[in-house]
Amino acid sequence: MLPTNMSSQIILVTGANRGIGLGLVRTCLENGAHVIATARQPEYASELKALLEAHPSDLHVVPLDVCDPDSVQECVAEIGNLRPHIDILINNAAVFPEKGNERFEELNLEYFVEAFETNVVGTARITQALLPLLRHSLQPRIVNISSSAGSIGAKNDSGYYCYSTSKAALNMFTRALAAELRGMIVVAVHPGWVRTDMGGANATLSVEESASAIAGMLPGLSSKQSGCFLDRDGHILDSGW
Repeated sequence: MLPTNMSSQIILVTGANRGIGLGLVRTCLENGAHVIATARQPEYASELKALLEAHPSDLHVVPLDVCDPDSVQECVAEIGNLRPHIDILINNAAVFPEKGNERFEELNLEYFVEAFETNVVGTARITQALLPLLRHSLQPRIVNISSSAGSIGAKNDSGYYCYSTSKAALNMFTRALAAELRGMIVVAVHPGWVRTDMGGANATLSVEESASAIAGMLPGLSSKQSGCFLDRDGHILDSGW
């Protein structure tokens, strides 16, 4: 079980219809948190709907497309009617548009646009819109799900041009936001190599292992970690940014 203070937390997870996002929703609910789960088309998210049936008082499912400003505003308005504040925003929604092994000469450059629109601009858009609700929390935290692929210090291959570049930008956004929002804890988290549609079948971690570790470190996040790039257990990564 997570620390008891998780039971009073209101947590919002974007991209919650599958993978790590869905795993985080499930784990946080199991440990007593109130969760707001967002997805572009929640009516088609069968596992999310099953969780809603099992946790009708503690789970709210809200439509959200982080790339659509109107969708963001509608989502935030609905959340404001549901809860007085947000304690933890987990920005998990992301896309991986390319195959990952393309040579640069063969790369469709529109994949950069797609990756940045969701992974960077979309994250910034929903975060900006939710700041008023986060400011009403006694311990507001913003957790951006990043990737070691976005670490410039650890980069030693030519793969994943668009995805890795967008995650590097997300890390910079995290760093800048933490520098401004001194009253909030803002971190980027590498969830590990996880067996999801994005991570592939050969990944070393299950969704449950990654989500449980991330959820377990949330209550213990401190101001010393704000602006840092963490692993799923909350340790600052030696490779840095």
